[in-house]
Amino acid sequence: MVTLISPDGAYGGPLRVALNQAEILIDFGHEVEIAAGTWGYERIPGSIGSVPVLLFPARKLVPGFGYAAVCAPKMGSWIAANAANYDIAHVHFARDLVAIPAARRLQRSGVPTVLQTHGMVVPRSHPLASTVDRLSTNRLLSSAAAVLALSKREVADLRRVGGQNLPVQELANGVPLARQTARASDDPTAVPEVLFFARLHERKRGAAFAEAALKLLTSGTKARFSIVGHPEGDEQAVDHIIARARKLGFGDEALAREPPTPPDKALERMSRASVYVLPAAREPFAMTILEALALELPVVMCADGGLAQFVTQHRCGVVVDGSVASLATAIDDLLVDRDAARQMGARGRRAVEAELSITAVGRQLEAIYERVIHSRKESV
Repeated sequence: MVTLISPDGAYGGPLRVALNQAEILIDFGHEVEIAAGTWGYERIPGSIGSVPVLLFPARKLVPGFGYAAVCAPKMGSWIAANAANYDIAHVHFARDLVAIPAARRLQRSGVPTVLQTHGMVVPRSHPLASTVDRLSTNRLLSSAAAVLALSKREVADLRRVGGQNLPVQELANGVPLARQTARASDDPTAVPEVLFFARLHERKRGAAFAEAALKLLTSGTKARFSIVGHPEGDEQAVDHIIARARKLGFGDEALAREPPTPPDKALERMSRASVYVLPAAREPFAMTILEALALELPVVMCADGGLAQFVTQHRCGVVVDGSVASLATAIDDLLVDRDAARQMGARGRRAVEAELSITAVGRQLEAIYERVIHSRKESV
């Protein structure tokens, strides 16, 4: 179960993780369905790629609260009627009005329930978050058959929310090894593309990317800087920087913002770039970084991200402090030394294949499910 599926893939990483997991489990021979809230479709689909989906009309109850205020009222009655038909439930969990009611109903139905939080459930000082935790989150976490975290830092955060005895274990995100790799031309005279591909949310720092792009363009760099993502508040700052670029004579061929790309077209869009940049702050385990590396794209990311050590260890990108100056320098270095950039990309794909392929992660998830189901049978 995941909070939202929409044509533009607005829910981002957790949705991509859920689809990747479902696809590999289906490949392993399991029967998998994803339930989710939905909006934006002219006709609600019954599958996404090879994955059967059960989609329920969703809406935001309160503006200004992001996905926390999304609800899908009809999902609850469906869970109550059908939960007993499943061996296990896996909820991609956040403090929202889809995931919390779904997890509560699943646990009450008696189906073993796994919660995976994607860095979205961390200690918060906001009074509303603490109230939600006291009334719902803590109990749901502690009652889960398993709780999955991306890193030791997230394990610690979850135990601060749900208690030190929380049954948390680490499970990395995995990605399919793309059949294609980046298609950027080897022609040294071709204009390379530098890509930002993420939600236009303040934490993703698309405006910092745009500022770095403008800094490089005004210094004479020949490249196209593309910003692709669903608008979530930061688009105004990005558009303001693009307007400044237009006044300086830089057109769409130099710096542009594009509409969001549907999930099934994401890898194809990313493969047209030469460099991938994600300046996000405190990014737990960026799926787009993994996807870029699987495409043999060198990456630029911030040091406080969950994949910074992986990128540094495998020398498949540049880790920066997040300042506009550091972003610009890293991008410039990759554009100037194209051979070194290609070597980084090749190392990145090999590293993802060795450590973070969806096949390897899928086998780990399968083993978790088997332990949960076995434990459940023993306790009955």
